[in-house]
Amino acid sequence: MDARWRIFPDATALAEAAAEAIVAAIEASGDAPAICLTGGSTPRCVYDLLGREPWAARIPWPRVHWFVGDERFVPPSDERSNLGEARRLFLDRCAPKENIHAMRTDVPDVHAAARLYEVEVRNFSAARPAEMLFDLVLLGVGPDGHVASLFPGSAALSKQSRWVVGVDEAALAPFVPRVTLTLTTLSSCRRLLFMAEGAAKAPVLSRIAQGDDLPATRVTSRNGAVWLVDKDAAPPVDALGSRLILVMGVSGSGKTTIGGALAARIGWSFLDADDLHSDANKAKLRASVSLTDGDRAPWLLSIREELARRRSQGADVVIACSALKRRYRDVILPAFARSRIVHLRGDAALIASRLKKRLGHFMPPALLGDQLNILEDPTEDEHALVVDVDGAASTKVDFIAARLRPFIDAGRLESGSS
Repeated sequence: MDARWRIFPDATALAEAAAEAIVAAIEASGDAPAICLTGGSTPRCVYDLLGREPWAARIPWPRVHWFVGDERFVPPSDERSNLGEARRLFLDRCAPKENIHAMRTDVPDVHAAARLYEVEVRNFSAARPAEMLFDLVLLGVGPDGHVASLFPGSAALSKQSRWVVGVDEAALAPFVPRVTLTLTTLSSCRRLLFMAEGAAKAPVLSRIAQGDDLPATRVTSRNGAVWLVDKDAAPPVDALGSRLILVMGVSGSGKTTIGGALAARIGWSFLDADDLHSDANKAKLRASVSLTDGDRAPWLLSIREELARRRSQGADVVIACSALKRRYRDVILPAFARSRIVHLRGDAALIASRLKKRLGHFMPPALLGDQLNILEDPTEDEHALVVDVDGAASTKVDFIAARLRPFIDAGRLESGSS
């Protein structure tokens, strides 16, 4: 589900919005609200607010359960302790002790601590009537895109059956062992709230807005993510606007079928570029005469104009277009600040057999060879997802949607926020 981005003028406004979101999640929950907290410097102001009016008076403290997404393997009194900081700022003063679910750091190692916390979390989940484990998960993001103690390239990212794991070596300071919830556990939530502030976070937030595959973009929730960021950390406004997925390939590769099905799956607008060919171009193709670059130039400009029109209306678009040459793609793609390419590629004989079965289309099978000859595969800097044309269309749509999920979920600037 699409993320929503909200930009605030300063850290104070950001903290107040986060405190309000946490309290609202508690008010909308059932009998035993469960909130998962995060560590780091950004949420400290939020924790201070939660223990003060007007937010504290709205929290039914005896009913709310507090967890933590990860913990450094240090004593609770250590200033590096994530939950220790939250306890000092508000939990020990406001919450019943039995409602504070801390990760143990007085056991032999992080793996023992992970096993104990997994038992505690599973038992809480089993006793809770709610479908989701948490009502809200609060997360920060590291400069490398890590969340909790799930670092890029870490084996912990693939632990789908585990709820909690130990991390022997942290990839960033402080370099102490960690205990962390897994992606599966963090994603078991109704609401997912990210916080980030400061210019140092701007590069990674731009990557997240572009849909890069990072730990932060792999966490999901039933209602999508909400990113609360200050103006110094925020990506450019254009980078939080509409998105484009170009499904390209030679005629007969399945662009229209797959592009249309993908658009329907993710709820985006769909454009078939073939519909924008001029009558003259269509007549030329029906006569088995290949189009020249001069023939294609007005067509490409009409595509770009239609895409710009849809972008101005706030639409995210999947377009099916042959886009055979790099310079064709360079005309189309700049209509959107955020775009991805899906290249449908496969056996020429299979594609030819499909063209022979296709009825009523202006593109004849005889021109397939010409298209293959001028096709310029996307280069490495275009970051295309290559998909084989063989197999069921539904399987390919599943694959594309899964691989492009961080981009599809990257989200938009919330209306009225800037």
